[in-house]
Amino acid sequence: MMDETVQIATVVWYNEKKGYGFVTIGDSEIFLHRSALERFGLSTVYATDKLHLTVTSNQRGDVVKEIMSIERAKSDTIPSDSEPLEDEVRGSVKFFNTAKGYGFVEVGDEEADVFVHLKTLRNFGIYHLNEGQKLFLKITDDGRGPQASEIRLLNFDD
Repeated sequence: MMDETVQIATVVWYNEKKGYGFVTIGDSEIFLHRSALERFGLSTVYATDKLHLTVTSNQRGDVVKEIMSIERAKSDTIPSDSEPLEDEVRGSVKFFNTAKGYGFVEVGDEEADVFVHLKTLRNFGIYHLNEGQKLFLKITDDGRGPQASEIRLLNFDD
């Protein structure tokens, strides 16, 4: 059984549908069950989130006992007068619904709006988009229409 002092763990992965995942403390992998999240008032966590927590052990090994706080990675914004990187285009958020997990971005030279999935945002430390917000994005198309594969936010002053 691990010491029950508050420790800092990094989320490795969490599957919201299955209700479990793993965090690491040093070299140790610790099981994270949805019940610990629910007691803290969360429904999910994301890779690289830092959790301040206590750990206990059961017959299967170490498990998260209680979550005390969470630190989420924040997306760095870039100046609005920045130039896009290679393969990036400038866009403006047309609509985004966090509850549904998707939205669309208008891009000048694209015929169709570009689909943006919540998971893509999370991969870049972004937790919400606002209508009209400016950003740079890389676009892929696997046959289902244009979709954002990478996103960088521009400052709100644009």
